Amino acid sequence: MGINVDIYKHGNYDCTNGGESSYAKGFCVVNAEGPFEPSEDYPAAELVMAEPIGGRKILRLIPESKKGKWTMFGGNYAGTSDSRFSDLCDRLLGGSFYGAVAVHDRVEG
Repeated sequence: MGINVDIYKHGNYDCTNGGESSYAKGFCVVNAEGPFEPSEDYPAAELVMAEPIGGRKILRLIPESKKGKWTMFGGNYAGTSDSRFSDLCDRLLGGSFYGAVAVHDRVEG
């Protein structure tokens, strides 16, 4: 079970190369405590923290269908007003967070 987050699309074109955020309403974040189950409109995704070169921590929302693949930001963001999502962001980053998270659902090749 998890929390549903909504997708905020970048423009009217698809930069995701067919990623879920191009057609889904949102995502069900399965590593967050909540009452929702993944569905066709809200496929399963996981919120993860990454430390790219430079050591700055960032958050990525990665659909479960892309697990184990090299993903990149496709131009869309996801977020919700549900405080349980913000709490998970805070825990992953080790500090406070406010805003939407980049959806990493673009895969090339």
